[in-house]
Amino acid sequence: MAKKVALVLSAGGARGLAHIGVIEELEKRGFQITSIAGTSMGALIAGIYSTGKLSEFKQWALQLSKADVYRLVDFTMNLGFVKMDRVFDELRTLVGSWQMEDLKIHTSIIAADINGKEEVIFEKGKLFDAIRASVAYPTVITPVELDGKLLVDGGIVNPLPVNKVKRNEGDIIVAVDLSAEFDYIPLPKYKNTIEESNNMTFSIVKNIISKWRGETNDNESLRDRWSYLKIIDESLNMMHRRITTLSLQLSPPDIIIPVSQESGGLFDYYRAEELIEYGRAQAIKSIEKWEDKSK
Repeated sequence: MAKKVALVLSAGGARGLAHIGVIEELEKRGFQITSIAGTSMGALIAGIYSTGKLSEFKQWALQLSKADVYRLVDFTMNLGFVKMDRVFDELRTLVGSWQMEDLKIHTSIIAADINGKEEVIFEKGKLFDAIRASVAYPTVITPVELDGKLLVDGGIVNPLPVNKVKRNEGDIIVAVDLSAEFDYIPLPKYKNTIEESNNMTFSIVKNIISKWRGETNDNESLRDRWSYLKIIDESLNMMHRRITTLSLQLSPPDIIIPVSQESGGLFDYYRAEELIEYGRAQAIKSIEKWEDKSK
């Protein structure tokens, strides 16, 4: 019999593509995912997996170039820099429109009501409304107004929602932590891509975002090496790490699959192949360690 898994997918921007590699490795080894919960990018992968369209999404992601990522970024100045309308239009075309009640497995998606100051758990309603709310990275991606709530990224309250995944009899919890603090060592095939990513200028609108992940030099002051968005990103990463550490102490999973926080930036979606394979490699290590202990 296949081992039942309650799967928990965390927040982490483009690093969340690693979730795909984890899911593929679990299924390859005969695990049966019977429920899933996710926050932010974890919510996106969780929701698409539950529609049965993860393979189609993976192929779409693998074809993204830097130019495609830029094309999909629709700028605004209304409570955020990016609206995400173009991305979600493509996703709806790719995946279709779904009600969460009709998904193939039970799915929980986490967002935060910034007005009501509370966590919001989606288990019913329009899937892409829930995902869009969950990925609304504060001040970067515009929030969602829904049912009298102003919703932002679930990562600000629960970046790794181990306590929100539905349990089934005899299952184990597998959690993927995208905020793990250890050095990123790329797989040999991809050893130069992270350097290229760190040296690229994120935005095509340079007067809006001049130093998202820009190159610095020794003559710059400490203050000049940081941009507005980089400060936001690193601050939220730090917050995610603290909350995740507490979540893992309160609700320890059976298998924790760590993904280095250094492995990718918020918008490194053009590195899909590398991040998916990195997630797979991390899953192999963690699953084999668990299997050895279970013998």
